[in-house]
Amino acid sequence: MNKKERHFLIKQIISQEVITNQTELIKKLNEKKVDVTQATISRDIKELKITKINDSSGVIKYGVVAKEESNDSKLREVFNDYVSSIVQVQVLNVLKTSLGEANIVAAELDEMQVPEIVGTIAGTDTLVLFSGSEIEAEKLNNQLLSYLK
Repeated sequence: MNKKERHFLIKQIISQEVITNQTELIKKLNEKKVDVTQATISRDIKELKITKINDSSGVIKYGVVAKEESNDSKLREVFNDYVSSIVQVQVLNVLKTSLGEANIVAAELDEMQVPEIVGTIAGTDTLVLFSGSEIEAEKLNNQLLSYLK
């Protein structure tokens, strides 16, 4: 697993689970068959601008500080790295990705909270995006296709 993939996985883990220290993060990565050292995690936390935050229940946990780059540039980078095609089918957009990368693209889109996406389902190399209407799906399709150019 390369650094970029590890960074996506770390962001996914801390967005879905309560992680309060580096040891817990290393354990979760190990469960996903990613072998990392404490020094690597420490560098990753710094590079990803992860910090301790209070969640809604008062628990202090890791959270990602918003990056300065725009949503469009982040999505463009993810799409250029992982997405090979996008097809609209009624209220759905079906994305084909590199093998094993659909979850990375899904996590990034979920994090962006794109208004035309009401839900996502990711497999190994396929991601399905659900929209509320065909018009929203078409708008989303046009936007996502622009990221592949």
